[in-house]
Amino acid sequence: MFSIDSNVFLIDRFFKRDSRYPVNNRFVQKLPELDASISIYTLLELCGLASFNLSPKELRKWFYHFDELYGVDILYPKDLDNTLQQYLRRHRTDMFRYFLMQMTYPDAKILSMAEEYNISHFVTWNVKHFENRTSIKIVTPEDLLKLFAGGRS
Repeated sequence: MFSIDSNVFLIDRFFKRDSRYPVNNRFVQKLPELDASISIYTLLELCGLASFNLSPKELRKWFYHFDELYGVDILYPKDLDNTLQQYLRRHRTDMFRYFLMQMTYPDAKILSMAEEYNISHFVTWNVKHFENRTSIKIVTPEDLLKLFAGGRS
């Protein structure tokens, strides 16, 4: 399974003139055929950013049906059986580990979920935000398309 960063979906929906759009779009079109996911935190980040440009109806569709629109699974934290206090204490410790690697909170939260699920590849156009901060392979949509075209996973 691989997980996808918000920028892939933002380019797909809002930046059709971006030079990366053609490759990005080919990648997004393949998602229903692949074992793809986003974290709940990615969805929340996306909807917050998109709220400035989407109508309430479109935003509701993204918020409640994003998985169906893009053919991805939405990953939720695994440790929700803990009390809220236990969860937040662990969360605080986890986030500090990422902050020591000079990561923003949204990137740290999304990467921590990918690690929690033992994701094989994390797909982003912002490779520099994640590389050398995890054992997960950090790739662009273009890299992953090439990987799948070559028959490797």
